[in-house]
This record gives sequence, C-alpha cells and structure tokens, in this order.
Amino acid sequence: QKQEAEARRQVDGIAAKLTELRKKTAKKVEKDIVSSLKTLGMPNVRFQVSIAPTETPTPQGMDKVSFLFSANLGSSLQNISSVASGGETARVMLSLKAMLSGAVSLPTIIFDEIDTGVSGHIAESMAHIMRHMGEQGRQVISITHLTQIAALGQEHYKVWKEDTDNTTFSHITHLNQQERVAEIANMLSGSNVSPEAINNAKALLGIEQ
Repeated sequence: QKQEAEARRQVDGIAAKLTELRKKTAKKVEKDIVSSLKTLGMPNVRFQVSIAPTETPTPQGMDKVSFLFSANLGSSLQNISSVASGGETARVMLSLKAMLSGAVSLPTIIFDEIDTGVSGHIAESMAHIMRHMGEQGRQVISITHLTQIAALGQEHYKVWKEDTDNTTFSHITHLNQQERVAEIANMLSGSNVSPEAINNAKALLGIEQ
C-alpha cells in the first residue's frame, strides 16, 4: 500500500506538470491554427483546445483533450468531429500538421488526399503551405487529384492501376516537364485534352507560353 501510494503521488505530480504544459501550449496552438485557417478561407473561424481532468491516470496523463471548432458567425463552439465539414476538417488537419512539423522532427510527411472537399483558391493556399513545409528541409508527399496542388510540387509522379484477367497492378512513373503539362491538362479536361487545357496547365506550372 505504501508503494502504491508513493507511485500514485509520483504519477499525480508528473500529470500535473503535463497539464500545466498543455494549458500553456494550448493558447499558442489556438492562435496559430486560427491564423492558418484564416489564410485558408475561413475568416470567422474559432478554434479552442479544451482540457478537462480525468478521474484516473492514463498513459497520456490525466487530461481529456478536445478540439472545439466553429466556422461561422453565431455558431457555438462544438467538438470538431461533430460539426466540421470534409473541407473544413481537411484545412484544420493541414494546419495542425504544418504546425507540428515545425515543433517535431518529421523528415517525411505524407498527405493522402488531405485536400478532399476543397477547390479553387483554397486548394492553391493549401498547396503553398505544403510547398513551404517542403522548403523547410522536409520531404512532403501529397496524393492528390487537384491540379492546384499537383502543379506546385517540385516533382510529379503519376500513379495508375492496370487490370489483368487475374489481378490488378499499380504503377508509378516520374514525369518530366512535358509529361507533367500533359498530365495536368488531362486532370483539367479529362481524356480529350484541349489546347485551352494545355495552356492552363502551362500557366499553373509557370511555364512561359
């Protein structure tokens, strides 16, 4: 019983320090996430880190941490998993990962269609965030169907599947500049690539026409 009491005293002390650190860091997280989300087309966003005590210790301490979120004026803060749309969740996840990559050593980051539910200038803003992460000495791999994101990558790989009688093969190939123009034009207009799509692809890639 003495050993158990001493162990619990130590756990409580460590958990209290962790709670204090979380509360201190939460304010900066909230500020940074809101700032990032505003650049991603959410001018009225509110984001709050909720830290509530748990009754018993867990491997993560004695806190229950929740992310509360509101994208619109007049809306109350609620758990992000309950109220955020697919596009809003994608933007929050990108903002969180971009922030975490600056605090934790993450040499490689893979985004698997994190752009789901966004398009237009929002997709372009997300692409710029990913490119900036790559310029900070990290390898950023983004699986995407959006031309705005594909065009801002430093390298471009095409992935496709091929069916045979018995199985399906996945293929990947590195694209040169000419192939990249053709692929982005294909992403823009489908199988019937028009001259306008070619010109648009070159514009996205910053190639003089």
